Amino acid sequence: MIAQRVFEEINPDAIARDVLEFVSVNSETGRDGEGSVFFADLLRREGFDVSLDSTSGGSNVYSLVKGVNHGAFGGRSLLFNGHVDTIPIGDCVSPGLRDGWVTGRGTEDMKGGLVSIVHAASALRKAGLELEGDLWLTGVVDHESPEGTKAGPKRLIECVLQGKVNVDAIIIAEGPCAIWRASLGSAIYTFTITSDRGPIHTLKVPYKENPAYWLGRLLLEFQNLEEAFSAEPPHPICGRENLNVGQIAGGDYFNRLPTPIVVTGKWRWKPGKTLDVLQTELQTLCDRLSHQSGLHFTVSFAATREPHETPESHPVVGALKLAGQLAGGRVPDVIGMALAGDANYYANEAGVPTVYYGPAHETAHSDRECVSISQLVHCARVYAATAMKFCGIADNDVSSDNED
Repeated sequence: MIAQRVFEEINPDAIARDVLEFVSVNSETGRDGEGSVFFADLLRREGFDVSLDSTSGGSNVYSLVKGVNHGAFGGRSLLFNGHVDTIPIGDCVSPGLRDGWVTGRGTEDMKGGLVSIVHAASALRKAGLELEGDLWLTGVVDHESPEGTKAGPKRLIECVLQGKVNVDAIIIAEGPCAIWRASLGSAIYTFTITSDRGPIHTLKVPYKENPAYWLGRLLLEFQNLEEAFSAEPPHPICGRENLNVGQIAGGDYFNRLPTPIVVTGKWRWKPGKTLDVLQTELQTLCDRLSHQSGLHFTVSFAATREPHETPESHPVVGALKLAGQLAGGRVPDVIGMALAGDANYYANEAGVPTVYYGPAHETAHSDRECVSISQLVHCARVYAATAMKFCGIADNDVSSDNED
């Protein structure tokens, strides 16, 4: 069987060793240059050409494995993607190999997935297979930036829009071993409540004219919205729309008027609703509370991402289903998640259907971050088989759709 021939070229010990070396490289977001260097060197070691693309946040890494129909009709082009940066290492368990697991910051999120991508493409080459369509192997920087700048993903989007990177679908090597094809949209909102009186003595201000009183009214409005969301039918795989509060700040002394008061949180909404609708809804709320209170309510947004949903009927989903059957003996689950990621950008801003398939989503950002070697091997097999099914195998005497 063709797939089995490819799978035999995937070495669990080599994957474990490369992931351990990768997570031993400090590539905290904002200082992720060494992560790009390691990923580029790993690709070169496996015989792939590499280009570095400078962004304001560092250098993206691109490798194009040209299909036999490169630049011509025939064969679909697939792009594998991941980010080379991590959140700060903090108190995370040290890099190591323990009982079939690799530990350390970035193992699950998402250096393990990136290594599996490389080993998948290398296995195709070692098995002597050429694809009909192009295969891209890419690593981006600045994904974990707390400012949400996303310089790496946005630079890749520019390359797609400019025609420098031509792709029909994107697979991000992140998340659980399932076909994650839809995500809620998300935005960080910030409400600010101010009084023209300034921070004067509270003795001079009736309580119902205190911004703190109207903070309570704002929070009740949030409660009403949450109750309305829970009453609506949820998205079939992403769940329901939701909002929550993460930070409240205001006041500098116990008997001075607290102005301004700032409330910051996250709002997540279902596919089918847009950011414009959300902004209009919250601006209307600001206008109404400003009129009722005589205070000033304003709202701003940051790190906004529209929802994304790749249809289950799309060929990339079908290819992953077939690949999962070949690699693991069963068709992977098809899921959605409330979590918004780079797929929200790639699908909406680059216009490329995007899904996720990763080794796990259990320990990301935790201080016990780790990834199973067996899951990394499984992913490498799935990625290789997906490339075969989606891009096509070049040998016309072999049907990748019917083999296996």
